[in-house]
Amino acid sequence: MRPQASSSSSTALLAAASLATLACAHSWVEEVYRIAPSGALVGDIGYPRGWVARTSTDPVWKDAIPQNLLPPAGQSAYSGDEIINKYDFSESPAFPMLQAAPGDHVALIHLENGHTSLPQNQPKKPRNRGTIFIYGTADPKPKERLFDVHLAWNRAGTGGDKRGRLLATRNYDDGQCYQPNPGEISNERAKALAADGASHDRELRCQSDIQLPDDLKSGSTYTLYWYWDWPDLDAAHIDINATKNGIFPWAGTFMRGETDPHGFPMAAIAKNESYSSAVDIKIVDRAKLPGGAAAKAAGDGSGWQPGDIYTQAIKAQMTGNFQVDIDGNQAPGGGGGGNSKHTQAGEMSSALSLPPTAAPTTTPTDGPGDGSGAVTVTKTVTVPPTTVFSTVYVTNSAANSSPTGPTPPAVYATSMHPSSSSPTAPADGCDSASQRPTDAAQRRDLDPMITLPVLGRAARRNWQFGQQE
Repeated sequence: MRPQASSSSSTALLAAASLATLACAHSWVEEVYRIAPSGALVGDIGYPRGWVARTSTDPVWKDAIPQNLLPPAGQSAYSGDEIINKYDFSESPAFPMLQAAPGDHVALIHLENGHTSLPQNQPKKPRNRGTIFIYGTADPKPKERLFDVHLAWNRAGTGGDKRGRLLATRNYDDGQCYQPNPGEISNERAKALAADGASHDRELRCQSDIQLPDDLKSGSTYTLYWYWDWPDLDAAHIDINATKNGIFPWAGTFMRGETDPHGFPMAAIAKNESYSSAVDIKIVDRAKLPGGAAAKAAGDGSGWQPGDIYTQAIKAQMTGNFQVDIDGNQAPGGGGGGNSKHTQAGEMSSALSLPPTAAPTTTPTDGPGDGSGAVTVTKTVTVPPTTVFSTVYVTNSAANSSPTGPTPPAVYATSMHPSSSSPTAPADGCDSASQRPTDAAQRRDLDPMITLPVLGRAARRNWQFGQQE
């Protein structure tokens, strides 16, 4: 049965798959799954390189561990030497890589962290909330330069140094994901997906569902580079509302002496910002796949069966890898994906008005607390200027990130507090370390604690995807 919060808690329990602790944490790949012909996410979870549980105390989890910001903080322009794979490859990582067969469909999971459901917070961003590029290679370098991969490797595998190929493009906003917040998009999506099991008090994570190449060799390891381009745009040089199609320039194009294929000038980019994750997949014979159905999902979506929204891939993404037509990579019949019937963030942005105050502030805490087995992280967002919502992350933590130990669920607890004044955001819209509560007692004072029993891996998976045992 699903664990229950104490009835004496003054906050509403909002369970989530995983928690983005900061509005400025942005995103990375959280987990990877195989997709069955029915569309269900099946088998054992795979993890990206460098994965650390948010409950970890050794090392202490912080967003800087999974986050790979490019260009790095304090550097406004790309140098050309940015590394897309932050962590080294390991044949035996602490947390297992996904196992999949050639031609399998896989789901790469990320959290939207308000970037999709609260677009008014970042009005200069692309309306598709940024474009995700997924590259694949069987020959990764220990230090893979972004400039050697991005918009150099192409779909055919003939671009750049020819070691890899562009496997897929996806909108960061998958058309259905949301975090629980008071925003219009979050509420509308939860309502639209209620028949499929969605609940507004439970986060629905974002997906990039792609098909692996059919020609991968069993026994090999195939590496994916997940790259999310998320710049600020200058409305004087680009129609920001038109970027719902995911097409906008990348500064590296001009730095390499190339011309943007869509005719955009470099001046269209007001601020460079992008993020990456590296994911290794062990390629095995289909008959040897552990857990879940061994059948390969059809590329036309046939075999699809309705299922719980929290354990289901996105059908529209199963019919083609190229949702965003970058550099003409979209071949006839190979587009697929993205034509969701559910509300797109870009479509909603015009209905959401900016608050009359400065940009919202976030005041998170990071770190493990006092070692008592619970972690509290607070995120404060100013929505209309008289209301502040505090979100507290609570979990009964294991002592470390051991892959064999239980990893309990993440939990949202949200409460509303009247506010006569709006917090002042730093110039970059992110919090500074000095704004964060620094000790466990101070963090616990921010909102009541909710402590849950430790769960095993299977129970945790069921919990975070909204299932009961």
